[in-house]
Amino acid sequence: MVTLEAPAVRVVCLTGLCVDTMFVLGIKPVAAYDLLHLDPAYWGPEENEIGAISGSFFEPSLEDIARAEPDLVIGLGGVHEGLRPGLASIAPLFIVDPIGVEGMLAHVIEVGILLGVEEDARAAAAAFEARLGEYVSRVTTKRSVMVVYGSDVNIGAETVCTPAIDALARAADYYEEFTDCGVHGAFPSFSVEQLLSIDPEVIFVQTFGFGPEPPQPVSEQLVDNVIWSELQAVQNGEVYEVDFFIWGTSRGIRGTNFVLDEAMPKIYPELFPTPLP
Repeated sequence: MVTLEAPAVRVVCLTGLCVDTMFVLGIKPVAAYDLLHLDPAYWGPEENEIGAISGSFFEPSLEDIARAEPDLVIGLGGVHEGLRPGLASIAPLFIVDPIGVEGMLAHVIEVGILLGVEEDARAAAAAFEARLGEYVSRVTTKRSVMVVYGSDVNIGAETVCTPAIDALARAADYYEEFTDCGVHGAFPSFSVEQLLSIDPEVIFVQTFGFGPEPPQPVSEQLVDNVIWSELQAVQNGEVYEVDFFIWGTSRGIRGTNFVLDEAMPKIYPELFPTPLP
């Protein structure tokens, strides 16, 4: 946590989590590296007030950050700590890396305090807890679920370190080995063979790619894999490709609600023919 002489007004976001939290609090960042703010789930593709930060995710342009004249810069743990010396003459750097739902909600309140909107932040956190509780309370028999990701046939498994997966794991039967964040860390390696040993009823797949052309969905790349074809989720048509941009990078209240609203009707179509209001 950083200490500010006055509430921050001009915030630069270097991570999607920051964009998500600013959206939840109803405040636009003055600039952002992450393009999450252009997603229809946030301000949308027509948004043109949030300045762009060039460079790479690991080395965003200090010149662009300075040009935005921020009084707070929010970056991601394990990625942006090294920017602190370069930002010393520009603005304080607040590093965030929430673990699970509790970490996410604590983060929202911390940012709310820094922006002088603590009451709004606490209200947003309480509203999310109530909505998640409503989803969970309606489920009487949990179905088994796994969330995997990758750009090719070499897949990884999501754990409850990610807030959205933690939320989902409370309403579904998530593989026990990945419900303890301390066992594997956030993004453990995984394999189709391991997935078959679990054989979940429902599988969500995040396909990511960083080139100019959209990547071929991982589930399509695996279609001829004999082991993949033995999975009950594959045989029953319950493998779903999902948006990596939101599922994998938002990590905030808005993104987690998006994940729940997309996943729960697919896992429990009879209970949730449509998402909760």
